[in-house]
Amino acid sequence: MRRPTIAIAILALVHLGSVAGEAATTLRPSGPNRDQPVLFVADEIQEDQQLGLIVAKGHVEFSQKDQTLLADMVTYNQKTDVVTASGHVSLMDPSGQVVFGDYMELSDEMRDGFIQNARLLLSDRSRAAGNTGRRTNGNVTEIRRGVYSPCDLCAENPTAPPLWQLKAERMVHNQARRVVEFYDAIMEIHGVPLAYIPYISEPDPTVKRMTGFLAPGFGHSSSIGDFLKVPYYIVLDNDKDMTLEPIVTTDAGAVMAGQYRQRWGYGKLQADGSVAYTNRTDNVNGQPISPIDTFRGHFFANSEFDLSDQWRTIFNIQRSSDQTYLRRFDFGGTEAFLQSRAYAEGFDDRSYTLIDSYLFQSLRFGVGDSTQPIVLPTATYNWISQPDSLGGRWDVTANAFNLFRPVGSQIRRVSTGANWEAPFNGAIGDRFTLTAGVRGDGYYSDGVLITQSPLVANNQYSGRLFPQARLEWRYPWVRRGNGSSQMIEPIVAFIAAPNGENPSAIPNEDSTDVEFDDSRLFVLDRFPGYDRVDSGQRVDYALSGGVYGDHGGSTRFLVGESYRLQKNGPFLPGSGLNTQRSDVVGRLSVSPQPYLDLIYRFRLDSRTLSSRRQEIDAAGGPQSLRLKVGYIDIAQDPLVPDLEKRRQITGQAVAALTQYWSVAVFGTRDIGSSTTTLNSGIATTYRDECLTFSAAVTHVGTRDRDVRPGTTVLFSIIFKNLGEIDLTPYSTGTSIPMPVF
Repeated sequence: MRRPTIAIAILALVHLGSVAGEAATTLRPSGPNRDQPVLFVADEIQEDQQLGLIVAKGHVEFSQKDQTLLADMVTYNQKTDVVTASGHVSLMDPSGQVVFGDYMELSDEMRDGFIQNARLLLSDRSRAAGNTGRRTNGNVTEIRRGVYSPCDLCAENPTAPPLWQLKAERMVHNQARRVVEFYDAIMEIHGVPLAYIPYISEPDPTVKRMTGFLAPGFGHSSSIGDFLKVPYYIVLDNDKDMTLEPIVTTDAGAVMAGQYRQRWGYGKLQADGSVAYTNRTDNVNGQPISPIDTFRGHFFANSEFDLSDQWRTIFNIQRSSDQTYLRRFDFGGTEAFLQSRAYAEGFDDRSYTLIDSYLFQSLRFGVGDSTQPIVLPTATYNWISQPDSLGGRWDVTANAFNLFRPVGSQIRRVSTGANWEAPFNGAIGDRFTLTAGVRGDGYYSDGVLITQSPLVANNQYSGRLFPQARLEWRYPWVRRGNGSSQMIEPIVAFIAAPNGENPSAIPNEDSTDVEFDDSRLFVLDRFPGYDRVDSGQRVDYALSGGVYGDHGGSTRFLVGESYRLQKNGPFLPGSGLNTQRSDVVGRLSVSPQPYLDLIYRFRLDSRTLSSRRQEIDAAGGPQSLRLKVGYIDIAQDPLVPDLEKRRQITGQAVAALTQYWSVAVFGTRDIGSSTTTLNSGIATTYRDECLTFSAAVTHVGTRDRDVRPGTTVLFSIIFKNLGEIDLTPYSTGTSIPMPVF
């Protein structure tokens, strides 16, 4: 253990002799570097004035400029500015790098030198060692016959080889260029040589980004054949970069892909794209035709910018040259359509403003882009007041909407309305909520097909004024039990509005898809948009309740339905609301402990209680074994010919086998009229401080033109500091996105 230091400043040469005990000495060299003073701290310092030598022994600290040398013994020649050190030698520089050795001979302010049995510790704790080392210009350290690894050594057997290491004939760390280079290297894993690498380089730990080639990806797919990806990363500035990724295939030509990223203090931008001259298979009348060679590609971009403290703007662009390109080349495209959107939104203390626009591209066979709607623009404003003297609040909303199609209808709409809502308590502990409001809509439409008529309305104006009111009653009953609290609450609401407020002259664009479930009970308007209104009078009623444990567990339920006073209503068959008495809807949520969550949602026929729709989502298990299951069952409705019976189950299980190994199994299977595996797979992952390895086998059971079903084998290995290598040795179909484990 080092004793306290006694600092003694000596500005001239000390007398011949020795200083016993620990001492510190400051002096100036007599050579060319006389302007750079050096500092000795040691147990014993001796000086030969005639030869210009200073010898320090015992816990020596030698500092010159911004470098520090530690050793058992150091000899310093003031005339030649040469330092020799032996015994537990270490040299530290400001970057955090430490060079160790049994013997060092350094000159030129310790910028140049020779190192015996060199060892190098980088600032990220990566290590290198070699027979000899050489230091040049104070920023280049070269190690001969070196071994490099960022992996921790085994605590039980430190002499054992690390998980992976590089053995190189020559290793060079250039601090000026901030790069570590390896020449004639061999990659070893657990001491077993696996690959010879003539040259490889990596940024040193002080670098977050550096221009250069990234690890390649290669493999085989039945859709594109053998392929090779060679990404090249380019640092453009501190706030922007890009990646170019040429892809060469044997069956689908060449692809040039890329990504551009930039950040500002007020926003960010990312753009991805690709272009290829390759073959494409189309269908005519459901039959595939011969492939044709053509240009194909895609462009994705997203950005977000803060315009002020109250306003921001966001845009997302998703476009592809055709419907199967993205899936064939594994750029995505698993959705039914691509959506491009640009919008601005403003936030105030009590209001919200949204100016929005949409553009869609279909990825479904037989659905072209010419009939897809273009929304440009739509604007919404919402304001909520402070509570008034009765405790009520005003909710004011205004909306403007413009929609057109390259081929088809054009619609313009203006809507505005206001609701007033006030709660008040009943005499027996019950709770009432009164809501009253009115909305006005004005439309101009052109080329719209009139509902239940072959006629097309051109240049037509229409509108409506729609008042609506609701009175809701709740009566919660609470009981305190042993270790838990129980609650049961009947809920009844009466909603009143005029009948027949959905004339055929008003087009329907945003209210076509209505699915009745527990979340649509007790809302004023059960349509999702503005084009249709929930007219007429009805009564909604439900029973809600739950058991809540003192330690956080709970079980909650809700079951209810709606009764319309009129026989005919505004809802279509299949919605669950097309009859006077609606389907029965409900929800059961069970969370007894943090490791289990279960949600069951259902919709039953009100007369026979036969199932119309069931959904189950369950997730649970300790961290060592997490399970997730999803199930959906949709019954066939004879009134809706396009609605087929559908039963689908999705499962996922992730097991932590050891501290480093985990395995996951996942899949989605259609178990309806025809049992089909939509996708499935198994993946195993190893992850520690310096290596991540994953292997997966996935299967896709769907076919779409030049996108084929099949099985894919994937390997991925990430070496800390070196990069990632992806390998697809076998594929007879398209790959699917891996779940996040």
